[in-house]
Amino acid sequence: MLYINILFYPLFALLDFAVAHIVATVFVNWWAPVFAGNVPYSDRGVTKQGYKLPGWLAWFDTFDADLDQGVRDGSIIGESTYWNRVDWLYRNRAYGFSYWVLGIEFVPANWRVIRADDDLFLAVANGYFSVHIKNFVGIQWKFGWKAWNDYNRTTQEWPTKPWGPVWRVPFVFSVSRSK
Repeated sequence: MLYINILFYPLFALLDFAVAHIVATVFVNWWAPVFAGNVPYSDRGVTKQGYKLPGWLAWFDTFDADLDQGVRDGSIIGESTYWNRVDWLYRNRAYGFSYWVLGIEFVPANWRVIRADDDLFLAVANGYFSVHIKNFVGIQWKFGWKAWNDYNRTTQEWPTKPWGPVWRVPFVFSVSRSK
């Protein structure tokens, strides 16, 4: 199974890049907030209320946050609600696509953590892998399926409630400057 997933990984990475950086960036994110509605959503098993894109735009929305999350957490600072929401979508390009299309069912009991510390998270499950390197030559690397977001490093336990609306972990291939 690992062999098959490793073969498909480059295809998934290219598909994720194309949808996130071409489709979302050029064709969707700048107008999508016009259709946002105030609806309930699930974030780590907790029902919240906020502005989300409609179901037909779910591939471009964040499954675990509303469009105003960036303002609340201070990652987006602006004067216009509309443009703040556009910025949030650009910050989280095609997040829903990575979750709904390329993501996999998440069964915590199937995942084996190999290493989980401040520098590296590495886990495997049934041929899937989750790697988050926080600082390698000044760069943060994320690849595989984003299981590290579900793992509690302090208690060394997996969650008892799903991260998003269902038990899934999104696919990721991301290279960025370390923070």
